[in-house]
Amino acid sequence: MKVAIVDCGTNTFNLLIAEKTDQGVETLFSNKLPVKLGAGGFENKEILPSRFVRGLDALLSHKTNIDNFQVEKVFAFATSAVREASNGREFIEVARKNIGIDIELIDGDREAELIYKGIKQTYEFTADPTLIMDIGGGSTEFIIANNTGILWKQSFLLGVSRLHDQLKPNDRMTHEDVHRLRNVLDKQLMPLKNMLKELPCQDLVGSSGSFDTLLDLFRKAAKDIDPAWRPGLLNEINISAFPAIHAYLMGSTYEERLKHPAIPAIRAEYMPLASYLIKFVLEHNKFRRLYHSAYALKEGALEECMNR
Repeated sequence: MKVAIVDCGTNTFNLLIAEKTDQGVETLFSNKLPVKLGAGGFENKEILPSRFVRGLDALLSHKTNIDNFQVEKVFAFATSAVREASNGREFIEVARKNIGIDIELIDGDREAELIYKGIKQTYEFTADPTLIMDIGGGSTEFIIANNTGILWKQSFLLGVSRLHDQLKPNDRMTHEDVHRLRNVLDKQLMPLKNMLKELPCQDLVGSSGSFDTLLDLFRKAAKDIDPAWRPGLLNEINISAFPAIHAYLMGSTYEERLKHPAIPAIRAEYMPLASYLIKFVLEHNKFRRLYHSAYALKEGALEECMNR
């Protein structure tokens, strides 16, 4: 059986096509298209016309690949940008009528559950609690889990694209930018801070685009890493290396980040915000290890589909 997962995120629309055989699950194709669906529309809670069309174009491209692979089952879902927008339902209906993709609108709790199912395929939980952090464009999900399952989860409207639209920071973040960001995080992440006091975690496992870029920055900066080394499904980022990476991101301009070989163009604008969000979390718990997981939301959705 061939299954396609279509993840309509706030910044990117992702496609994952896999096949279940007697030997297991084999990935046949994957693609990631930059859309920035929520850009410019968070304040008025709408998908702007240019972003609306760009999202449909991305879905049309994904539908072509789905048809080419003769997929038998499609699970498409939309997250923060669509669920918060007044015209989000319209986007879903237009996609269904004109492209033939039925999109399920999932809430933050459901998103967190699927992220956990993806992480569980790469990271071996123990009896000790572990914090999972998934930084998206519209929202950021936090899950505390151990080998018995999810202990706590919550989705926060703190995606990097949303924060950028809200705070409008300078190309090189100023002290005032940091002060305003810190105030937002202090207020909104109080539930997380309280849970970390109740359930202190030794490991922080990060997933999705910002952590992909963080891993690439770490590899680029670390002189003792073999150039031939390729990331696996789970990769440790030396937690002591994070401050230097954070200092670069906070001190660099947008143009400098655009030219950096480890930073994709779609992430260049948002990485200082993502880095400060990670720094904030690291400050509120004595983590011993920091990991990057290659699996997250869409892999969790795939695993769920395959097991149905």
